[in-house]
Amino acid sequence: MAMIHWLSNMIFKLEKFIVIILGLVMLFSLAAGVVYRYVLKSPLVWSDEVAIFSLIWLTFIGGSMSVKLGRTAVVTIFVDKFTGKVKKFLLGLSVLIVLVFAVYLLYLSLQWLSSPNILVQRSNSMNMPMIYAYLSVPVSFLFIAIHAVDLLARHFRQETEGV
Repeated sequence: MAMIHWLSNMIFKLEKFIVIILGLVMLFSLAAGVVYRYVLKSPLVWSDEVAIFSLIWLTFIGGSMSVKLGRTAVVTIFVDKFTGKVKKFLLGLSVLIVLVFAVYLLYLSLQWLSSPNILVQRSNSMNMPMIYAYLSVPVSFLFIAIHAVDLLARHFRQETEGV
């Protein structure tokens, strides 16, 4: 399980780098769009599309990062009523559910991307193949699954050490 922990940490470092780059791409593409539209009176047709695709990737990668950090949105009203082993079991079960959900959505997204019509779709202003935007879904859910396996392994490791 040390290998999965190392892999999860390396993916997280990659995610941090990607998020910084995507944030900068969004900032500069939108700023350039404003300058060109209102100052130079010659709008850039592609700047909004670049920002939208960057935001899509940023959102999915950010979701993966939140799983790694354990900062996902949770409702703990039920789990907080328990203590000890029952609470640990419920927390482990919640991570297992996240893992199953991520693997299932990874499977569905790969099926979706393998359909023939996806390869011919292109974006409106940049004429970019839409597969590049659509790849954000399986990539992020693969990362979420790896982070969830790492969380699950750490959860059970703590449980066995605590006994």
